[in-house]
Amino acid sequence: MAIDPEAWTQRLFVLRDGGDFPEDPLVSVLSLTEFLTAAGRAAETYPTQQVADGLWFLAGDSELFRELYNPSVPENLRIRCAAAIRQLYVQLFEPRCQNALSHGDNGESVKNPLNSICYMWWDVFPTWGRPGDPVARRIDEVLLGVMQETLSSENVACVESALHGLGHWHITYLDVTESIVREFLRQRPTIGASLDDYARAAMRGRVL
Repeated sequence: MAIDPEAWTQRLFVLRDGGDFPEDPLVSVLSLTEFLTAAGRAAETYPTQQVADGLWFLAGDSELFRELYNPSVPENLRIRCAAAIRQLYVQLFEPRCQNALSHGDNGESVKNPLNSICYMWWDVFPTWGRPGDPVARRIDEVLLGVMQETLSSENVACVESALHGLGHWHITYLDVTESIVREFLRQRPTIGASLDDYARAAMRGRVL
C-alpha cells in the first residue's frame, strides 16, 4: 500500500485538521508507525513551535491513535505502531525538550514549546486503558511498556511525562502502574524532591 510520508507529515504539521487524513484504518496505522519510527526528522524539517502544535493535534484532535484499537487492522501492525511511540521520546522529546519539569509552578521557567506537549502527551492521548476490552489488552500492555521504558530517560521532562501517563492509567491499571512507579523509585533514589513527590502522586493516581 503506497504511503507518501512527506505529504502525510505536511498534513500533520502544516494543514492539521484541514489536512484530510485518510479514513482507511490500515493506512492510518501504517502512516503513524512510519512517522513515529523516524520522529526525529520533524525537528529537522519544521520550526519547534510548529512541531509542538502538530503533536498536540496528533495526540488529541486527530483521533488517529484510536485506530490502535481497531480490530480491522492486524494486531501485529497495531502493536508495532504503539511501540513506535517510544521513538517519539528517544528521537524528539529526549534530545529537544528542555531538561526541566512542567507540573505545578515548575512550568513557569520552561520556555520550550515541546515541553508542554511532552508533559501532556498521555493526558490528551485518546485512551487511559481499556482493561475490559479483549481487543485492547495487548495494546494497553505495549503502551504501559512505553511509559515504563521512558522512566529511564535522562531528561526529566520525559520522566515526568511517563509518570503523568501512569498517574492517569492508575484508574484502569492500578496494580500495574503502582508496581511500575514503585520500581522506578527503587532504581532512581536520587531523582530530586520535586520529581520524587510527583512519582508518589502518580502512584496514587493524583496527577494533573
